[in-house]
Order: sequence, then C-alpha cells, then structure tokens
Amino acid sequence: MKITISGTPGSGKSVVGKYLSKKLKLKYYGVGELFREYAAKMKLNMIEMDKFLERNKKLDKKINESITKKLNHKNNFVLDSRIGFLFVKNAVHVFLDADLDLRAKRIFKNKRKLENYKKVGDVKKEINKRLRLERKMFKEIYSVDFTDLRHYDLVINTTGMNVKIISNIISKYLERNNIKWYMTL
Repeated sequence: MKITISGTPGSGKSVVGKYLSKKLKLKYYGVGELFREYAAKMKLNMIEMDKFLERNKKLDKKINESITKKLNHKNNFVLDSRIGFLFVKNAVHVFLDADLDLRAKRIFKNKRKLENYKKVGDVKKEINKRLRLERKMFKEIYSVDFTDLRHYDLVINTTGMNVKIISNIISKYLERNNIKWYMTL
C-alpha cells in the first residue's frame, strides 16, 4: 500500500503521516523534513528556502523526483509530500486542509526549527506567502496546482479534529475501498 499526504502548511500532514504509518505499520517518508534539513545546512528559513528553490528550479525538481522515483519501486509506506500524487503511482492520495487561524496556531505552537515567529499573526502572513510561492513554483516546474482537489482520492478538512480522528477517517476510507495492507501481528 502506498499513501501520499499533501495539504496546506499546518494542516497536519507530517503529524498524520507519522501517526498513520505507525498505526498501519508502514514506513514514513517526509519530503518537508528533508527540505528543512537541507535548508538548515544552508542556514535558510523555509521562506528563504522556497525562494532559493524558485531560483534553482532544477534542484527542486531533482530532489523531488529522486525521492519519489525510488518510492515507486517500494510498497507499504506513507509519503508526506505536497506533490507526491504527481510521482507516486498506484497510491491513495490524501489532501489535508484546515482553517487558516488553526493552521497558524499549530505551526506557532510546534516551534519548528527554521520557523521562529513572535506571534500567530506573523505565522499567518508567512504561511500565506509560502503557499503562494509553492503553488507558483510547482505550476512553473510541473504545470500542476497541488491545491486542485481533483488530484486526490480523499480530502479532509482537519479543523476541529485530532490526529486519531483524521487517521481513522483515512483507515475507514481504505477499508471501504478494500485497500489492503500487511500488518505484523
């Protein structure tokens, strides 16, 4: 089984991806984490990283394609990637979104490295800017809008939900559609 999770910044992609992978005993891959590590090495925050990748589109494409192409030869994983739906074939593609205020609060509370904010209002501005930059960049590089919900099998508004509820929705979708995975008992 292959599951890709995309969504807006702060919608819960990484938290849900990690939780779901443990629940279903699948491997977890997080493209965002890999990009954050790369940004840290370059001493950039995520907005600066997005701008760097916008100027160096070939690098973004190379990183995304090398990660996802390797995964097409694997099975039993969850991929947290804005554009995983584009590269990973024969997968269940999930999109997560939430209210902007909630997404900003989640990111502010999380205190991620490279995302050092003084107040929630700053987070809202930054995630809107980041979303615009990423949508523009992916349209230019891949001719795709990752926020177009037609790319996904399941779309969840995570506002008012915790990770267990969201993961249960995904699990029930898998069961209803007779999508099997192998669990070690």
